[in-house]
This record gives sequence, structure tokens and C-alpha cells, in this order.
Amino acid sequence: MSALPDYTVLDPGLERLPVEPLRALQAERLRAMVRYVYDATPFWRRKLDANGLTPDQIRGLEDLSTMPWCTKPELQADQRDHPPFGSYVGTPRSAWVRFFATSGTTGAPLRRVFSARDWGYVLDRFRRNPRVGPGDISITLGPIDGLMGPTAGAEHTAQVGAMSVLAGLSDSRTKVMLIRDLRPSVVIGTASYLLHLVEVAAGMGIDLRTLGVRTVLSVGEPGAAVDATRRRLVDGWGAFVNDGYGMTELFPLGGGCRHSRSLHIASDLVITEIVDPETGRSLPPGEPGEVVYTNLVGDTQPLLRYRTRDIATLAPPEPCACGFTGARLVHAIEGRVDDMIWIRGVNVFPSAIEAVVRSFAELTPEYQAVVDGSSANPSLRVRVEVGGTLTPAAHEALARRLTDALRSAIRVRVGVEILPGGTLPRADGRGKLARVVDRRAG
Repeated sequence: MSALPDYTVLDPGLERLPVEPLRALQAERLRAMVRYVYDATPFWRRKLDANGLTPDQIRGLEDLSTMPWCTKPELQADQRDHPPFGSYVGTPRSAWVRFFATSGTTGAPLRRVFSARDWGYVLDRFRRNPRVGPGDISITLGPIDGLMGPTAGAEHTAQVGAMSVLAGLSDSRTKVMLIRDLRPSVVIGTASYLLHLVEVAAGMGIDLRTLGVRTVLSVGEPGAAVDATRRRLVDGWGAFVNDGYGMTELFPLGGGCRHSRSLHIASDLVITEIVDPETGRSLPPGEPGEVVYTNLVGDTQPLLRYRTRDIATLAPPEPCACGFTGARLVHAIEGRVDDMIWIRGVNVFPSAIEAVVRSFAELTPEYQAVVDGSSANPSLRVRVEVGGTLTPAAHEALARRLTDALRSAIRVRVGVEILPGGTLPRADGRGKLARVVDRRAG
């Protein structure tokens, strides 16, 4: 059976390669990966054979578009037919050291195993951009069991000599007291829960801005790249706010920097494409579409042209001010294809609603988009909360301003429902909070 070469991941210089050397490295790894999956995995041999492709026909990045897509439903079906991990596993059981499962809500979770080789690459990817060092404390607000990113983050923290505090099982008040007492350098959680914790701390008479937190890392959901959400996080925590991004099916893939809000994708580990979610047509930088990744280094469950259902926009191919030269996703992840709300020919992302709601100082950060009516004639209503008490006249004026702002931002007619504070569901730190309630009939 063929094997992939051993690659260097720890070298931070891989993130600053000029364009042509980076493309040459990707092409070399793509050729090796296609040969490997064809020889090592029945799943990929079947897919390539069905498309009349042999590994010798994949010579460089220009041949990527000839290769078949891979989708999550395909992988779910393969794991169902070839339990427990599917026929796209390329390594033997004796090589496996970590098990995780995807955390999304679309169908059965995908089971993910990592060989010792691949898990070492995951930790090396973290170590080449360390957030912490000896003497630092990092608090993870959500659970880590079965989740790749938080587990890798915790192991990396210990690996570089910092202390990792896993607070996922604690209630919100206990987490606030831990932050108050331990004075961590880094706090990690979803944007929704990080905002909720600001609210909880204020109710306890604690100002999170005074506790010395250096970095707040938003993971697990889009949010920190939305201007209004980022401002609320910065105002509430008094810290640098950054995004972390990865996919259990692939690897931890990247994050932002102090110079840019774009997600910097580790382009020595994956090739990034943006395609039209309906037609599959490749889209140029500056045009939003579905993100597609090809794994270049993993030997256990490697994926080629994996359609993520995430929506993002590629930045132009100029280096970031920090020196990063790989693929960058402008404004991070803008939403998911599955979360798009189609209203009379216009597609609306929850992030666009979020940007408007969180720009109103009178409102709490919470919101909910409710789609009523029928599939043929849907209507959209946005439910929000006020942070205090409004007179009837102020309530009416706020509703009018919010309606106008939403209509301007999303270009469809929208209803607004303003509720008392504490009415809408809150993130609990244990999972993703659903923002869209679809009540359409038919």
C-alpha cells in the first residue's frame, strides 16, 4: 500500500511563501494525495474510476477542476454502509490515536479518526501560531469531549507550557468567577456565549474588562467578523478579539490576525476553492460562494474537493500586512448554504441580520429570525430584545428605525417584534444556538 510522505508543518515560513513556490508545493502534495487515496481507499478509487480519472492525469492545480466533488451526505452514507468510519479511511486501526465527531445539525454526525501522524500535524499547526506560553492561562468555556478544535487547543496549550482550564461543565456564573479569580490570558468560546457571559458578569457586578484578558477567541460559529458583534465583544471584554476556524472533517485551518479580520487558511494543508453553490462554477476573488477544500496532508480520512456548505469570499491574492501569503477568506465565514433564507428571490444570511441588530445600542445581542407563511410565499420576522424599559413612543420609534435598517441591509420587507430582555434563548456554551426558526408550511 502506498504511503504519503512526511511533511513539515511546524515551520511558520510556510505561511509566507511567495505565490509560485506555494503553488508548486500544493501541486506536489496534490499529486501525492491523489495517488495515495486511489491506492489506499476504496471510496476514492470508486469515485475517480467513475469519473474516468487515474492518478497520472492529475499533474497540477489546473487539473483540480476535473476531479469529483465530495459532500457530507456522501460521507454519511459511506459510514453507514461501511461502519464505523467509512471506506475512505486510508490507515489501519493500529495507527489511530484520536476520535471525534462533527458537531453540526445536518444528519448523522461524521465519525473522524486521526492517525498519530495526522494528530501531530494538527498540534504543529497550532504551535506555529502560539496564542500562549509559559505562565499563561487559557480558559475554554465550552465542552471539549468529542470535539476536535477544543481538544487540540487544550493539548497545544499544555504542550507549550501554559495552563489549560476546561470549564465546559461549569455554569455561567462559575465561569465568570473563574475568570475573575484566575485572570486568564485567553478565553475561548462561541461569539454568542461570549456575549452572554458579558451579560451574566454585569448582573454579578463584575466588569470583564478589568480582569486582564488579553485575547478572546471566537470559535464554532460565525460572529466575531461581523463588525457590530466584534464591537460588542471588544467593549464587553476589553481584549483583542480573534476568530478561530477549522473543520472536524479536515483540520484546524486558521484564524485572523491583528492586521485583518479575514481568516488565514493554512494553504500548505488544504487547497481552497470558492464555487457557486448551485452550479459548482468556480468563482474569482471578491465573489461570495461555497467554500471547497482539498486535504493535502492527512493520511487517515483525506477529502478531495469537499463541499463545506460554508459561504465565504476569497481575498485578492496579495499578502496580508502580517506577511501571510496563503488563501484568505474576507470577513471570515459569512453563513452557511443551509442557513440561507430565500425570501422572494433574495437570499438572506443570519449574519446580515446580526450586523443590524447588534448595531443598536438599545438592544441586547440576542435575536431570532422567524420564517412564516409557505414555501411559495414566505414572510420574515425578526425578534429582538430591549435592554431596558421603553415608553410606547420610544418603542414605536425603535421598531421603525430597526425595520428601515433591516430592509436596507437585506433588501426584503421584514417584520420586527421587540421583546423584553431575557425573552429569547441564550447560548449555554455547550453547542451552537439556532438563530433561524423556519415555520413555513408546504
